[in-house]
Amino acid sequence: MLKSVERLNHVLTIILNLVYVNFLWILFTILGLGIFGIGPSTYALVSICRQWVRGQSLPVFKTYWKYYKESFRESVITSWIYLIGGIVLIVDLMHVSNWYIRVALFVISFIYLLSLVYIFPIMAHYNWKGIRIKIKMSLIFGFSCLQYSLVLFLVTGVMYWAAANFFPGVLTFLGVSFLFYLITWTANQVFTRMETMDTEELEDKYIHQNAKENWDEKTKGIKVSQC
Repeated sequence: MLKSVERLNHVLTIILNLVYVNFLWILFTILGLGIFGIGPSTYALVSICRQWVRGQSLPVFKTYWKYYKESFRESVITSWIYLIGGIVLIVDLMHVSNWYIRVALFVISFIYLLSLVYIFPIMAHYNWKGIRIKIKMSLIFGFSCLQYSLVLFLVTGVMYWAAANFFPGVLTFLGVSFLFYLITWTANQVFTRMETMDTEELEDKYIHQNAKENWDEKTKGIKVSQC
């Protein structure tokens, strides 16, 4: 009985924390005038979700504010790259009528979504320098563990479709934070799997040959050289 109460309390605590960071994400995005706030807000949200996924307890506002400032410039530039790319793809899909070109655009859109899913978790998890290498690695992680990405897309799509149709009010309080919690949880599974693979399987043109001995101080992940 006591264990059941503890589990319920744990679940309710997670929900309340997600509601709280959802509010912080909206607030700091608005304070950043949208285009300057969405990147740092998302980075902070993913970073704090990463700590929760890894079983760490922390003061929410203080930690969120710390991460919001931590990689402000890089997260702003990264968000602009993906916002511009997303707008271009949407406009093209709305106006292109050629069937072959539309198929190609759908393929590009899928690749874009794969990269978008992993880019902020990579920024929060690894100390790699440079936006270019992080975008490359977001694609490598996305395709290397494609089954995780596909399950994430399916589960997220079904859950948010059900919420929008049956419990639309929930999206106001959990719409952003719960989405990124799912993304961060999935990314953490992918990172853990990739980091425990044999070094030979990880070696490619993006990764040092001595990767196993060259650990990242932030996460004990593998350091990557920029190409």
